[in-house]
Amino acid sequence: MMSRELLSTLSSGLQCPATRAGTLSLRSLQKVGVAVWLRCCLLLTLFLISLTSFAFESPLSVSAVESVKAAKSPLTAVTKAGDERLVAVGQRGHILLSDDSGNTWRQANVPVSSDLVAVSFASAERGWAVGHGGVILKTEDGGLNWALQLDGHQASKLVLDYYTRLAQTDPDAEMFVAREELLIEFGGTQSLMDVYFESEQVGYVVGIFNRLLKTVDGGETWVPWAHRIDNPYELHLYSMSAGKDGLYIAGEQGMAWRLDDEQQQFASVQTPYDGTLFGAAVGIDEVVVFGMRGSAFRSTDQGENWTRLEIMSEAGITDGIIFSNGAIALVNLAGELLVSRDGGSSFTPQAIIKSMPFYGLAQISSTHLTLVGAEGVQNLAVMAPEKSSGESSVSLLESDDLAINVELRHVTQ
Repeated sequence: MMSRELLSTLSSGLQCPATRAGTLSLRSLQKVGVAVWLRCCLLLTLFLISLTSFAFESPLSVSAVESVKAAKSPLTAVTKAGDERLVAVGQRGHILLSDDSGNTWRQANVPVSSDLVAVSFASAERGWAVGHGGVILKTEDGGLNWALQLDGHQASKLVLDYYTRLAQTDPDAEMFVAREELLIEFGGTQSLMDVYFESEQVGYVVGIFNRLLKTVDGGETWVPWAHRIDNPYELHLYSMSAGKDGLYIAGEQGMAWRLDDEQQQFASVQTPYDGTLFGAAVGIDEVVVFGMRGSAFRSTDQGENWTRLEIMSEAGITDGIIFSNGAIALVNLAGELLVSRDGGSSFTPQAIIKSMPFYGLAQISSTHLTLVGAEGVQNLAVMAPEKSSGESSVSLLESDDLAINVELRHVTQ
């Protein structure tokens, strides 16, 4: 309802104004009338804005809305939970589950509607998802139901408290106090970009402006690790990837970091690239980092030396996998699936029936991949035809045959 003050202003503004000299001229009245009209419009606009501000609800306090089109909405990451279940996350708090190799999907119960960008499962039951607003979500039932463990405001407070205490014995910590106070002053939260759990107890999250937290109790408590990464310019941290070759972080300006287990410190690893790296794929004794403009680099000595991979595309590479037999699969924003079976010396784009910008992929089995992107989920059967029977029964990634079929399976919900 319109306030009395505003109604009074509107009504008084419509009365004929007078001056000490008497009645105003017609021209003066017209000028005053226009000014009053403009003032009334401004007041009414401000009043309507105030009404909408009261109606706004933070995504942190609004549960994700159930949608029949969730499987065809933008999804940013997908992973496996145990041996059978697939879990995908995306915009507006959408989390989807599939128990039939990605053929059908159902929506999980999520307490926030923030955009989610990454998901990690330490076991079939326990998993974590992160995203905008600095949210950390946890599930203990395989992804059916999620609970909010931490948000960006809480994270800022724990970071500030931690480094305030540390500054009593370590003067270098004052720098982290000042940085966090500045963030809080502007009312911001640092988005989390990736999450990785090596067990049900030990995990990490990374985000923009050098946000790095670690837990050793399944996310019940988090410890700031900004002082444990060689990142003096607070470059954004975009991904965490692990394999037998180690635990890596990829970020801005061609930077990567590898965890030194003995020192418990992420040491910087400079690549030949100076642009943004979106992620890394880690194998048995190799790592491939990738990012903007189709840039990808491979190292077999934990980042000491790098070889640029010849990618016949300038589209940003968003995700990748190194398979147990050494084959490499990458996806990009041009909607391409690129596969190499020669250690990255060459990549072959695979024919895809319906392309879209891809953001993530997961291996379902030796013969199937699930891709997610701007238009939801695509379940791909990547097969090489078996010459004897004419049937597609040999996995591309285990075959020397260059001929392949990529079968797009229909996705329903």
